[in-house]
Amino acid sequence: MFNSKTNKNSEHNMSTNNTKNLETIIGKGTQIKGDMTFSGTMYVEGMIDGSVVATNSDDTLSIIQSGRIKGSIQAGNLVISGRVEGDIKATGKIEVAASARIDGNIHYTNIEMETGSQVNGQLVYQGGEVTPIKKDAKDGKQSH
Repeated sequence: MFNSKTNKNSEHNMSTNNTKNLETIIGKGTQIKGDMTFSGTMYVEGMIDGSVVATNSDDTLSIIQSGRIKGSIQAGNLVISGRVEGDIKATGKIEVAASARIDGNIHYTNIEMETGSQVNGQLVYQGGEVTPIKKDAKDGKQSH
Protein backbone atom coordinates (compact mmCIF):
# COMPACT_ATOMS: atom_id res chain seq x y z
CA MET A 1 0.00 0.00 0.00
CA PHE A 2 2.78 2.47 0.89
CA ASN A 3 5.61 2.95 -1.54
CA SER A 4 8.85 2.40 0.40
CA LYS A 5 10.69 4.82 -1.88
CA THR A 6 8.21 7.61 -1.03
CA ASN A 7 8.45 6.90 2.69
CA LYS A 8 12.23 7.06 2.66
CA ASN A 9 12.12 10.39 0.84
CA SER A 10 9.63 11.76 3.36
CA GLU A 11 11.81 10.65 6.27
CA HIS A 12 14.83 12.23 4.62
CA ASN A 13 12.99 15.54 4.08
CA MET A 14 11.80 15.62 7.69
CA SER A 15 15.25 14.93 9.10
CA THR A 16 16.93 17.62 6.98
CA ASN A 17 14.45 20.39 7.78
CA ASN A 18 15.79 23.26 9.85
CA THR A 19 14.94 22.59 13.51
CA LYS A 20 15.20 26.29 14.43
CA ASN A 21 11.52 26.72 13.60
CA LEU A 22 10.34 24.08 16.05
CA GLU A 23 7.88 25.27 18.66
CA THR A 24 7.10 23.56 21.95
CA ILE A 25 4.03 24.36 24.02
CA ILE A 26 3.61 23.38 27.66
CA GLY A 27 -0.17 23.76 28.04
CA LYS A 28 -1.96 25.52 30.88
CA GLY A 29 -2.97 22.32 32.73
CA THR A 30 0.39 20.58 32.25
CA GLN A 31 2.87 20.04 35.08
CA ILE A 32 6.37 18.76 34.38
CA LYS A 33 8.77 17.60 37.08
CA GLY A 34 12.38 17.31 36.00
CA ASP A 35 15.00 19.17 33.99
CA MET A 36 14.41 19.76 30.30
CA THR A 37 16.09 21.14 27.20
CA PHE A 38 14.46 22.67 24.15
CA SER A 39 15.32 23.96 20.72
CA GLY A 40 13.63 26.75 18.75
CA THR A 41 10.83 28.45 20.67
CA MET A 42 9.10 27.13 23.77
CA TYR A 43 5.93 28.58 25.28
CA VAL A 44 5.16 27.74 28.91
CA GLU A 45 1.55 28.15 30.04
CA GLY A 46 1.71 25.37 32.63
CA MET A 47 4.25 24.58 35.35
CA ILE A 48 7.79 23.21 35.15
CA ASP A 49 9.50 22.08 38.35
CA GLY A 50 13.09 21.78 37.15
CA SER A 51 15.77 23.53 35.13
CA VAL A 52 15.11 24.65 31.55
CA VAL A 53 18.04 24.92 29.13
CA ALA A 54 17.97 26.07 25.50
CA THR A 55 20.08 24.09 23.04
CA ASN A 56 21.15 27.13 20.97
CA SER A 57 22.01 30.73 21.80
CA ASP A 58 19.21 32.07 19.57
CA ASP A 59 16.41 29.92 21.05
CA THR A 60 13.53 31.71 22.78
CA LEU A 61 11.66 30.81 25.97
CA SER A 62 8.32 32.54 26.49
CA ILE A 63 6.63 32.20 29.87
CA ILE A 64 2.97 33.18 29.50
CA GLN A 65 1.16 34.91 32.38
CA SER A 66 -0.24 31.60 33.68
CA GLY A 67 3.18 29.89 33.29
CA ARG A 68 5.53 29.07 36.14
CA ILE A 69 9.07 27.69 36.25
CA LYS A 70 10.61 26.59 39.54
CA GLY A 71 14.26 26.08 38.62
CA SER A 72 17.12 27.75 36.80
CA ILE A 73 16.79 28.94 33.20
CA GLN A 74 19.45 29.26 30.48
CA ALA A 75 18.28 30.59 27.13
CA GLY A 76 19.22 32.91 24.32
CA ASN A 77 16.10 35.08 24.55
CA LEU A 78 13.34 35.25 27.15
CA VAL A 79 9.89 36.77 27.31
CA ILE A 80 8.54 36.58 30.85
CA SER A 81 4.94 37.37 31.78
CA GLY A 82 4.52 34.61 34.38
CA ARG A 83 6.47 33.50 37.45
CA VAL A 84 10.05 32.25 37.79
CA GLU A 85 11.61 30.89 40.99
CA GLY A 86 15.29 30.44 40.15
CA ASP A 87 18.26 32.11 38.53
CA ILE A 88 18.09 33.21 34.89
CA LYS A 89 20.96 33.41 32.39
CA ALA A 90 20.35 34.81 28.90
CA THR A 91 22.79 35.60 26.12
CA GLY A 92 20.29 37.63 24.06
CA LYS A 93 17.36 39.81 25.07
CA ILE A 94 15.11 39.44 28.11
CA GLU A 95 11.67 41.07 28.08
CA VAL A 96 10.00 41.27 31.49
CA ALA A 97 6.28 42.15 31.39
CA ALA A 98 4.40 44.04 34.10
CA SER A 99 2.75 40.79 35.26
CA ALA A 100 6.11 38.98 35.74
CA ARG A 101 7.25 37.84 39.17
CA ILE A 102 10.86 36.65 39.43
CA ASP A 103 12.54 35.30 42.58
CA GLY A 104 16.19 34.86 41.58
CA ASN A 105 19.16 36.55 40.02
CA ILE A 106 19.08 37.62 36.36
CA HIS A 107 22.32 37.42 34.36
CA TYR A 108 21.72 39.46 31.21
CA THR A 109 23.25 41.32 28.28
CA ASN A 110 20.08 43.13 27.16
CA ILE A 111 16.99 43.54 29.35
CA GLU A 112 13.72 45.44 29.02
CA MET A 113 11.43 45.67 32.05
CA GLU A 114 7.91 47.08 32.18
CA THR A 115 6.66 49.11 35.11
CA GLY A 116 5.00 46.81 37.64
CA SER A 117 7.26 43.80 37.08
CA GLN A 118 8.85 42.37 40.22
CA VAL A 119 12.37 41.00 40.54
CA ASN A 120 13.51 39.74 43.94
CA GLY A 121 17.21 39.20 43.22
CA GLN A 122 20.18 40.83 41.57
CA LEU A 123 20.50 42.05 38.00
CA VAL A 124 23.97 41.03 36.84
CA TYR A 125 25.25 42.50 33.56
CA GLN A 126 27.10 39.89 31.45
CA GLY A 127 28.00 42.00 28.43
CA GLY A 128 31.23 43.68 27.43
CA GLU A 129 32.47 47.10 28.42
CA VAL A 130 29.94 49.46 29.97
CA THR A 131 29.97 53.05 28.70
CA PRO A 132 30.54 55.21 31.78
CA ILE A 133 28.27 58.18 32.46
CA LYS A 134 30.30 61.39 32.48
CA LYS A 135 29.26 64.68 34.03
CA ASP A 136 29.88 67.88 32.12
CA ALA A 137 32.22 70.04 34.16
CA LYS A 138 30.33 73.25 33.21
CA ASP A 139 26.71 72.44 33.94
CA GLY A 140 26.83 69.13 35.85
CA LYS A 141 24.57 67.39 33.31
CA GLN A 142 25.18 63.74 32.51
CA SER A 143 26.35 62.64 29.08
CA HIS A 144 27.35 59.33 27.52
